[in-house]
Amino acid sequence: MKKIKVILDVDTGVDDATALCHILNDPHFDIKLITVARGNISLANAVRNTCHLIDLFHKNIPVVAGYQERFSNSTEDATFLHTKEGLGGYHPPKTTITKPIKKDCADAVYEILKAYPKQITMLMITPHTNLAHLFVKHPDAKDLIKRIVMESGAPNGIKANPNYCSFNIRVDAPAFKHTIDSHLPVVMIPSNIGRDIAYLTEKDVEKVENMNDTGRFMSKTYETYWEPNYEDKRIACNDLAAIFYIRYPRLFKFKRANIEVNTDTGKITAHYNRNGNFKVAQTLDRKKFIKIMFAHLKQLNGFEIPEIHNPEYAKKQKYETFKSVSQKGKSSAKKSAGKKSKSTSKTGTKNKTTTKSTKKA
Repeated sequence: MKKIKVILDVDTGVDDATALCHILNDPHFDIKLITVARGNISLANAVRNTCHLIDLFHKNIPVVAGYQERFSNSTEDATFLHTKEGLGGYHPPKTTITKPIKKDCADAVYEILKAYPKQITMLMITPHTNLAHLFVKHPDAKDLIKRIVMESGAPNGIKANPNYCSFNIRVDAPAFKHTIDSHLPVVMIPSNIGRDIAYLTEKDVEKVENMNDTGRFMSKTYETYWEPNYEDKRIACNDLAAIFYIRYPRLFKFKRANIEVNTDTGKITAHYNRNGNFKVAQTLDRKKFIKIMFAHLKQLNGFEIPEIHNPEYAKKQKYETFKSVSQKGKSSAKKSAGKKSKSTSKTGTKNKTTTKSTKKA
C-alpha cells in the first residue's frame, strides 16, 4: 500500500479532534509532521490538545508549535463553540507525555519538504498563518509542495448565511493571500460542505456515542459544538470532510476556479473557469460520507474512558481527564477503579453520568 505523505496543520478544537481520531489511525496516511496554528483557541491549548490526542492513541508523530503572530490584526477565536480549553465537554489534562519539538515551525516544515520534494500534501484545516510564514521565510518551499488541501472558504456562503465569511479565512485573510499567490494546486473544501452536507444529526451523535469509547470521547467534545443559526441540531464535520477528500475523492464534485480574497473582510470570490488552480468542492455524497465515517469509527477503539466504566471515578475526578490505555495506564485505572468501588459500593447507580449532548451553542 502506497501511503499518502502529509503535513497536517491543526488548531485542535472539537472538529480537529474528530479529524485527528480518524487520520491518526488511518494506515493510508504517512503523517510526517503536525503543525499547530492559533485559530479556534489559544496556541498553547491547541498544542496541548494535539499532543493529548497523540498520547491517547499511542502514536509517535512530531508536533511543532506554529506562530502566535498573524498577518492580520484579528484577535478572533472560536472559544464560544469549542470552549477555552478547546475540547467542548471533555476536559483535557494540563500536561501530556508527547511534547512539541523545539524547532521553528517554518524550518521544521521546510526540512521535510526538502527531504520529500513534490511528495507532500499540505493538509490545512486551519487559518493559513503557518503556511504564510513558511512562504515568507522559505520562498522556494512552494516549489517543493505537491499540493494543498484546505478546509475553509465560503464562495457561496452557507445555508444559514449566504454572506458567510469562513472563520479560517477571515481571522488571517492576508495569510490566505500568500496561499493564492503561491499558484500551487489547491483543493478547497468550503465551509458549506461541512455545515450543510457532511454534518451529524442528533441521532447520528447518539449512534457515535454508543459505538465505542472513541465515539464516547467524540460525543463528549460535541456537547458545546452544536452548529449555531440552524433550526435543527447538527455537528459540522468540516475538517473530517477535508481528510475524506484525500482518501475518497470520488465522494465530491468540483469546479475549477481562480480565487480572490478581500484581505480586510476575509470574503472570497471564486471565478470559475477550466484553468483555475483551485478545485472548489460543490457537493458530496452525504449518504456515503456518513456510511464511511461510521465504518472508520467502528475500528477506532484505541483507548478507554474510565468515566464510561466507573461512574464514581468520573464524579470524584470531575472529568479532569480520561486515561489512555497503555499497560501502565490500564493498571493505574483499574487500581483507581478498585479502590473507589470499595468506598462507593453503597451509592448504587443514582450518580451514573452520561455523555449525551444537551447544549446548543
